[in-house]
Amino acid sequence: MAIDTKVKSIFTLMQLLVERKVLSANDKALATELGYTTKTLGRHLEDLSTLYPNIISIKKGKSKSYELVDIAYVFEKIVTSRDDLYWFFDLLERWDSNIFSDIGYEISKKDRDVFFYKNSPFEALETQEQKDIFSTLKKAIMHKQYIDIDYFYDEARVHRRAIALKLIFMHQNWYVAIVDETIGIRFLRVSFIEKLQTVVNDSYVNKLSQDTLEAYNYFLKTFQNPMSRFDKPKKIAKLQAFAKVAKYFKPHMKRHFSSEVFIENCADGSVIFSVEYTQSMEILPFVKKWLPNLKILAPQSLEDRLRDDLKAYLN
Repeated sequence: MAIDTKVKSIFTLMQLLVERKVLSANDKALATELGYTTKTLGRHLEDLSTLYPNIISIKKGKSKSYELVDIAYVFEKIVTSRDDLYWFFDLLERWDSNIFSDIGYEISKKDRDVFFYKNSPFEALETQEQKDIFSTLKKAIMHKQYIDIDYFYDEARVHRRAIALKLIFMHQNWYVAIVDETIGIRFLRVSFIEKLQTVVNDSYVNKLSQDTLEAYNYFLKTFQNPMSRFDKPKKIAKLQAFAKVAKYFKPHMKRHFSSEVFIENCADGSVIFSVEYTQSMEILPFVKKWLPNLKILAPQSLEDRLRDDLKAYLN
C-alpha cells in the first residue's frame, strides 16, 4: 500500500473514532471503502490503539472492535446511563463551577431545573488559602508525604510530621484523617487548618508496617463520626426511643450509626436498639438531639455523663 494511501486511510480511521464511532476489525464494508482487506483494517486499528492509549480494543468472541475514549466521554457515558447520578454532578458543579472545566462537561439547564438545595451539603472553600490547603492535602495523600500542620479549634495546636490518610466529607464539612505520632489518628476540620506544609523529600512509604497500614484503613472503613477514636476500645450503649420517634429507629429505616442494631419493639410503642462507641462525645450529641424522646438504658456511666452535661446547662 502506498504511503500516501496508508496515511489517508489512518486519518480516515482516526476521524471516525473521533466522531464516536465504534469500528470493527471485521467490517468488510469499511475495508472495501478504504481499499483493502479486513486483515489490513485490523492491523491499522491495532497500530492506532498501540500508539494512542485513549483508543481501546474490545474483544467479543472472534471479533475485535475499537473505540476512542477520553475523560469527558467516559463521564458522559456514566451520566447518560445512570439518571440517578445527575443530582450529584449538578451538586458538585454548584459547589465549584470550574470542577468540570478540564473535561468539557456541563450540566444541562433541563436537569439543573429539577433540583433545589436549601443547604449545600458541601462546605465552601471560600478563600484561596483554603483551596491551597485542600490541594496540598490531596497531593500529600497521593504522594504519601509527611505534613506539618498548625491547627486551631478550641486552642492552637501543632502536628509535626503527621501522616494524611484521607480527605473525608462528613457532617457537611471536609475533614482530613491524620496520624499524629503522639496522639494517633485524629480528624481535623480542613477549615480550621491555619497553616500546612509538606515535609519535602520525605515519605512514610516503607516506614510503616503493612499491619499498621491495614489497621488504619480498617478504622477508616468502620469509624462513625469525627469523635470516633482509633486508640480506644469499643463500648456498647443500649438506648430506648419512645413511641413518638420510634418509627425513625425501626429496622427498615436508615441507620444513624453504622454500628446501630435493632433489638426489640416494646409494648408501649417504643423501641430498643444498641450503638457502639469509643468515647462519650461520639454518641452524646446524638442523644441530646433526640431528647426528651431518647433514653440511655446502659451503661450507667454514659447516663451519668449526660446528666452532668444537662445540669451544667441548666445552671
